[in-house]
Amino acid sequence: MSITTAETGTGSAGIPQNRGHARAIGEAVAGYRLLGWQVTVTEQGVFLPLGPATTALAMPARIGSRVLADLKSRMLAGPVTVIPGPREHWIFLAELVALLPTHLKAPPEVQFVRSPHRIALPPTMTRYGSLRWANPPSHSRHWFPPFTAVLALARTAAAEDQRR
Repeated sequence: MSITTAETGTGSAGIPQNRGHARAIGEAVAGYRLLGWQVTVTEQGVFLPLGPATTALAMPARIGSRVLADLKSRMLAGPVTVIPGPREHWIFLAELVALLPTHLKAPPEVQFVRSPHRIALPPTMTRYGSLRWANPPSHSRHWFPPFTAVLALARTAAAEDQRR
């Protein structure tokens, strides 16, 4: 799984080989910036740098799908990306409403990603295909839910997964 980097096919000058993909990146970047996101673009793709008030939680799709459903039922669902691959992972963008306490433990399947890292955003390409949105941002939903809500639901989903 690659959270902060992605592989892309480029020509000798570092130009994306697929002009359609380059156009999709340009459109995505414009949309992200309209939302107020300070994204960066590299040869590898589009990235959202994490700051002191933002974090991300990465988890396997089987847990992520339950977490997203629970967040939606509580009207707390924020943007969630999907990293394709043999073991698909979902990345939940979240707000640090307080300092991340060192005693908070995530299930082994859940990984915190914090500043100074960055998160790859759609339509960044990986060797398994393009990143996509499980829950895309919009003008009414570009905020991030509290990380504590995402973590609590991930703990519940992981515990249920262990009982199966």
